[in-house]
Amino acid sequence: MKILVVGANGQIGKHLVSFIQKSDQLTAKAMIRNEEQAAFFETLGAETVMVDLEGSVESIAAAAKGVDAIVFTAGSGPHTGKDKTIMVDLDGSD
Repeated sequence: MKILVVGANGQIGKHLVSFIQKSDQLTAKAMIRNEEQAAFFETLGAETVMVDLEGSVESIAAAAKGVDAIVFTAGSGPHTGKDKTIMVDLDGSD
């Protein structure tokens, strides 16, 4: 089973991708925002896809192609305003 981890570069996301990659029955596809984040996941043997949650719906849908499940671990972070928190933490999971 292939699982897309949205927000894979966060604390929870990194732990989840690591856990998935240790499984014999699961594989992770890490959704990240920039190329610099890819090296960590490549060392785990996880596939990566670069997509920004603030981007198009089509880019997010394309990232989800070929996966069996999606886990949303993204968050706007502690230093953002209410608008960003609503956009990422609430609307991003829709």
